[in-house]
Amino acid sequence: MPQGTVVFTPGYFVDGAGQISTPRQSVERIAAASAVPVYGAFDTALGAGIVGGYMSPYELQAKQAGVIATRLLNGAAPSDVPSSSATRVPMIDWRQMRRWRIDERLLPAESVVRFREPTTWENHWREISLASAILLFQAALIGALLLERRSGRRTAAALEESEKQMKLAASAARLSTWIWDTTRNTVGAARARRLNAGVDDKPTAFADVLGAAHPADRESLQRAVTKAVAMGEELDVEYRVVGADGGVQWVAARGRAERTDSPRLLGVALDITERKTAELRAAQDRTALRHMTRVSMVGQLSAAIAHQLNQPLAAILGNAEAAQKMLGREQIDLVELREICNDIVSDDHRATEVIRRLSELYRRGDMKIEPVDVNELIRETLDLLRTELLLRHVIPVTNLSQGLPIIEGGRVQLQQVLLNLMLNAADAMSAIKSEARRLTIRTELRDRDVRMCVVDNGSGIGVNDLANVFDPFWSSKPAGMGMGLAICRSIVAAHHGTIAAANNPEGGATFCVTLPATGPASA
Repeated sequence: MPQGTVVFTPGYFVDGAGQISTPRQSVERIAAASAVPVYGAFDTALGAGIVGGYMSPYELQAKQAGVIATRLLNGAAPSDVPSSSATRVPMIDWRQMRRWRIDERLLPAESVVRFREPTTWENHWREISLASAILLFQAALIGALLLERRSGRRTAAALEESEKQMKLAASAARLSTWIWDTTRNTVGAARARRLNAGVDDKPTAFADVLGAAHPADRESLQRAVTKAVAMGEELDVEYRVVGADGGVQWVAARGRAERTDSPRLLGVALDITERKTAELRAAQDRTALRHMTRVSMVGQLSAAIAHQLNQPLAAILGNAEAAQKMLGREQIDLVELREICNDIVSDDHRATEVIRRLSELYRRGDMKIEPVDVNELIRETLDLLRTELLLRHVIPVTNLSQGLPIIEGGRVQLQQVLLNLMLNAADAMSAIKSEARRLTIRTELRDRDVRMCVVDNGSGIGVNDLANVFDPFWSSKPAGMGMGLAICRSIVAAHHGTIAAANNPEGGATFCVTLPATGPASA
């Protein structure tokens, strides 16, 4: 038969030669002789060589017949017993399907596959799983050992390289290692420089180390070392060492306690004299820069200051001339003369107060920490700026919270911050109408912090510039140096506070200074 044909047979009992057989036997002979797949109609032929076909299983037919017979035997009328027909389902011989290379994916979804041979996995899945697990465990163990070996080699190489780098860094930085044996109370050094910056590598009594330290630093050094050993904390201390020639050298000691049978403190010592000298010089430079900024700011107020001084001086002159004329009369009104003298004294005090405030701003020196009433400081600053604000047509408005706690800080430095923020606010409003220029200063208490805010309704700050306003040498003014706000930030930071800037939704900007409160509420 040509390729692509199939044979379908239900089987037969007698062949053309008259030979009697069963349908299954005839199907077996046909399937054995056929060169193409053979299909049948009865499930009894499955296993005889046919591929399969749509069949009504005899087992299902027998069950249905048994149900009908049982109902009839139980007395049911034949008309009450419904007829039934066996369902035809596709049934396939798995072996013949493999023989004729038929793809199992082409079978109908409801197909019944007979004689399927279990796979090796299905027969021995327990043994295969156990063997696979053992192999995977062995492979993982071997891999881990190889990785550990490689990691050990890399660690050893890294440690060797790190040791070389540490030796080079210690030599370049003039670091020295030291060990304090608390049992023997001696300090030994691995390099020439030790905790006491000496040059002898022999163990030294800790008392001698303290004796070499500056008298002002001995107590803090002993306290830090003793606490680190007793509490197991890190040692981090800086102190001065007095040399044989009287010179002073700064040393930074870092270390940690080692918990063993014999407690020890291990650490390093570093000569930081150059850094300390540079820090001192930088602090002096910052102080000088802040002073120059104050002087420059007072210079901007020269016209207003002259006006403030001119008023009491003119009043003193007028009262003095009036007193002179009264003294020329035959009858002198002592009551009026006494009032004139009182006015002269009062105006003199006013002029003296203006000069005192100016002298404080001009004075140069270290920051003097003292109790400061923030509201009072704002009022004094506004008194100093009152004439300047009048000349600029700026209306000052205060909203000061009562009962604010006292803060600790430098009065002159904090007034410098307020002066700078208020003058900047006045400058920002120079481009708007004079009747709209309002400068608002408010204070409030937030948790335990005192907050001062300077608010203007000027042009505001560019969105891209908000992050840069406190950077040195940044300014939005054409002739500005860009150091005012940077100095304000450094002053506020020295008071352990913060300063921030933000634009107002209705226009203008707000600068807020937050300082920690240290004292009770002011009256």
